[in-house]
Amino acid sequence: MRIRKPAVAGSFYPKDPEKLREVVNRLLGNPTSKVPLGVIAPHAGYAYSGKVAGKIYGLFKGFKGLSFLLIGPSHFVDFVGISFGDYEFFETPLGLVKVDKDRIEAFLKRFNLPQALDNLPHLMEHSLEVQLPFLQVAVEEFSIIPVLYGRVRPEFLLEVIEFFCEDETRFIVSSDLSHYYPDEIARRIDAYCHEGIIKLDQKIMKNCEACGKVGILASLMWSKRKNLKPELIAYATSAEAYGDRDMVVGYGGYAFFS
Repeated sequence: MRIRKPAVAGSFYPKDPEKLREVVNRLLGNPTSKVPLGVIAPHAGYAYSGKVAGKIYGLFKGFKGLSFLLIGPSHFVDFVGISFGDYEFFETPLGLVKVDKDRIEAFLKRFNLPQALDNLPHLMEHSLEVQLPFLQVAVEEFSIIPVLYGRVRPEFLLEVIEFFCEDETRFIVSSDLSHYYPDEIARRIDAYCHEGIIKLDQKIMKNCEACGKVGILASLMWSKRKNLKPELIAYATSAEAYGDRDMVVGYGGYAFFS
């Protein structure tokens, strides 16, 4: 089996399975009467962004048999396009997560993407990995389509979402918000992200700073096509975890409903 091993277990989140499950259960929020068609979730260490991520993944609690399109930026490898990797499973301390290879192969029959099975961007990347333990605790019997992107236009990621997000597939866009401003300024900048996402307004989004902004813009384009209604579920800055308000990172959790 081709297994993508965890890269940040023990640093971004606990390595011990029992401790990890305990932490995720504590962070998970409450479900609602309807499951979102997509979400935007942060990807920092759980001590920083876990409360925001937990409220997002609580929305999926108790659901079964879903498929998730995970879309995250590559932080360590610079490349053009996207990479699914060539894995059959992603591993976390909570076990293996199945990759939907059949649907990836169907996508690659339509698009000529020679780098799309390259594992290199995935080896040290955290933006997708940190989402998985939340899914493993909240959802039963799910599979993933992992997409890391490098230099790519949001219009292409829109095609990716359009292809995969049918039936029971939900999208998860991985992104943190503003980086390394004083807390008051960070909140002011992140307010543009909140407004732009909720209004599906790309003009407002020009003032939003986010490491996963390309993925966010693609999700907004798709949501506008499908007439989805975004909601801000949770927001925090790293100051709330460690008290340092001089240089913070913003974390937003958003959900898209029909």
